[in-house]
Amino acid sequence: MSAKIIFHHGAECSNKVRSVFRNILLLLFIFCASQIKAQTAAESLTAALTTAYKQNDFPGFSVAIVNSDSILYENAFGFADLEKKTPYTTTTVQPIASVSKLFIGMSVMKAIEQGLFTLDMEINSILPFKLQHPYTPEVPITLRHLVTHTSGITDHADTYKKTYLYNTPVNEDNPIYRLLKSKGYGAEGKDTTLAAFLQDYLSTAGSYYSNKNFNKQAPGKRYEYSNIGSDLAAWLIELKSGMSFAEYTQKHILLPLQMTDATWSTANADQTKLSALYNGDKKSYPKYSSVTYPDGGLTTSCHELSLFLKEVIAGQHGKGEILKPESYAKMLQPAFSDSYKPENLNPAEPNIGVFYAIKKSGIVGHSGSDGGVTAFLFFNPAKGYGMLFIANTEMEGLNGVNKNMMTGFEKIWSIMGQYASKLQSDK
Repeated sequence: MSAKIIFHHGAECSNKVRSVFRNILLLLFIFCASQIKAQTAAESLTAALTTAYKQNDFPGFSVAIVNSDSILYENAFGFADLEKKTPYTTTTVQPIASVSKLFIGMSVMKAIEQGLFTLDMEINSILPFKLQHPYTPEVPITLRHLVTHTSGITDHADTYKKTYLYNTPVNEDNPIYRLLKSKGYGAEGKDTTLAAFLQDYLSTAGSYYSNKNFNKQAPGKRYEYSNIGSDLAAWLIELKSGMSFAEYTQKHILLPLQMTDATWSTANADQTKLSALYNGDKKSYPKYSSVTYPDGGLTTSCHELSLFLKEVIAGQHGKGEILKPESYAKMLQPAFSDSYKPENLNPAEPNIGVFYAIKKSGIVGHSGSDGGVTAFLFFNPAKGYGMLFIANTEMEGLNGVNKNMMTGFEKIWSIMGQYASKLQSDK
């Protein structure tokens, strides 16, 4: 309105007013040009990802690129349900597999801020039973060992299969369900609480206890990725806070970040938003959850996970809202060094924070894979932006690695990387 007034009365305006008007128009032009440039980058990215979607085998997937201030880009492609032709959207929810462990990490740091424990506290000072490494009982296990996968606790495959829960009612004619059952996947009617399973697995009196639940190296000496060790860290939070891990994360992370659709069980998710999950042959999985839900059971959307990633990047820059700056610094600080380097480290990911994988390139984050699920969340601390990818299909399933999907994902991730800096600079 003010620009119109100045324009209509321009003949009566002073040179000074005309100068102000010219400056305003110049600023408007620069603003509009930058918006057009940003739109062009986003549109070009969408076009490239659309082409990539048509060339790969993913039924549906979603992506996002964020920085500490905003979601720079988010979009979704394909279908959440192939049979019903339901579009996959950025608000479609599905499990995110082991990317869930980053929520254990943030919860651990929140609990430390609350004075519930420290990273170097011996876990036997919290547990209701005595946990000993059977090969080196004299060496105590600490919380730091759990969050860096150096506790010596391993995932006994035959036992870990028993942590899967099938949502009712189950379609027993589903071919993947029949295959899973034949391979021993399912909780078999036992007590399905996290606490009961961990005691069965880790207590010498437990029905699942075995020396094979541990590797032969002393705590701190060997890196070995452990879902159950991760679950134990989450249970320590339950024991000290008096809340279930699900309740704790809901109160301290999910609701503050407005992740209102996020839940730790697909049975509790909004079924109208819940994606079907597929194997590499595009056959649907039965809906499932897990007894050991903290290690991979968070069900959420691309949009909501973007809010989490944005918070972590902001925290890395000292501007986070969930944790204090020093907590973010400790959470993302490399645990290993030249003077302390456990055996069995992956050369591509030679370090770790509090559950955060730290790649050789310096990129930080986590990936996830489960039945019908692929998820990647990583950010570049030096460049200040991060990317995520969620798909309702597995790249590595019961039939091994789907090489076409792996190639398709690598192309999608590469395309996103090409545009991330452009979107960042345009903001």
